[in-house]
Amino acid sequence: MRICLVGVRGGGLLGDAIGGSEKQIALLARHFARRGHDVTLVASMYGGADVKVDGVMLRAAWDPDKGLRWLRAPAYRFPNLKRVLLGIDADLYYVRGATPFSFSVLKVGRWLGSPALLGLASDRDLHPDSGRVLFGLGASRSHRALGYMAWLGFQRRALHAADVVVVQNSGQAAICAARGLPHALIPSIVEKPPEELLSQSLDYDVVWVGNVYRTRRSKGVDELARLAQSLPAVRFAVVGMLKAATVQAAVARLHALTNVDLLGAMTNAETQRCIARSRVVVNTSPAEGFSNVMLEGWALGKPAVTLTVNPSGLLHEEGLGRCADGDPDVMASLLRAALQDEAWLTVVGQRARGYVRSVHAADVVCARYEQLAALTSSPSNLTLRERRDV
Repeated sequence: MRICLVGVRGGGLLGDAIGGSEKQIALLARHFARRGHDVTLVASMYGGADVKVDGVMLRAAWDPDKGLRWLRAPAYRFPNLKRVLLGIDADLYYVRGATPFSFSVLKVGRWLGSPALLGLASDRDLHPDSGRVLFGLGASRSHRALGYMAWLGFQRRALHAADVVVVQNSGQAAICAARGLPHALIPSIVEKPPEELLSQSLDYDVVWVGNVYRTRRSKGVDELARLAQSLPAVRFAVVGMLKAATVQAAVARLHALTNVDLLGAMTNAETQRCIARSRVVVNTSPAEGFSNVMLEGWALGKPAVTLTVNPSGLLHEEGLGRCADGDPDVMASLLRAALQDEAWLTVVGQRARGYVRSVHAADVVCARYEQLAALTSSPSNLTLRERRDV
């Protein structure tokens, strides 16, 4: 099967430090190729020559230096993206998250008669607030108004254009059902960690991982600083690029704490090693789709303690950690209790590894996509392939 995935960067294949959504796209691409599919990853921010990495053809959506300012998207970029996608002539098209080009990708897939899937990267992708994500807008009234218009013109159209919206958790599935959107719950993918990481020395009690490089993003950095300040005896490792002006006050507070190591941006391998050297993964974000960091922690046998996020109720229903339901004081108590209970850490860690192997392993997830592709057909009466045969 020819599979075309479309993302923002190709860094997930090239070993760069990337965000969670791009990591998921790269993992899917790499493992689809390993299973024998002809896979292309088209990246909008990749300006290099076509290159094959781990069996995946990485291609640029357009030349970032071409096109007239203000007219680049309609006059050059989107037409060029369409040409590239049509040339690939894939049997399955997949785009993830809220992007300005999602609708264009899905439209090409449906025109070709190939299944066109829109994967959600966050719970926010289903709501008008995701319009601000499209153009990196802030939280002012004017930016929110522009974000709402962007939502109507781009993300909402993409949601209704997809043959299937691929959701990450039961909450997203419920919203899609209420809106009449065809959807399928396919778990996020996580790779089996190297065996050597399972026997690392424990240098930290807690690890937090996240990137905040735009004002529109919120990963709960303020809440993290408050948590670390309330638990001076707990050793924190903080990984990620924290560059947005909105989090600098919290970053300064973290810098001043002797129990916190601010480690900056890391490659995926470096991040994995840091998680392996920690006892618990924490998440203070107000919203996620399905945290890659929690998944990677579970794969390494690390329980999760979160402030708000609890995808599909797994922390409670599957016993994979603890959630404070939005209360910072409760989170501090839960974390303190967890770190004092070695038996609990061991049992939950073993349970988490078993859960990941059975639900989120690469072959399990890729097989779900293959099944979905086989079941999904375009509603078009006459596809481009049929027109070519006439």
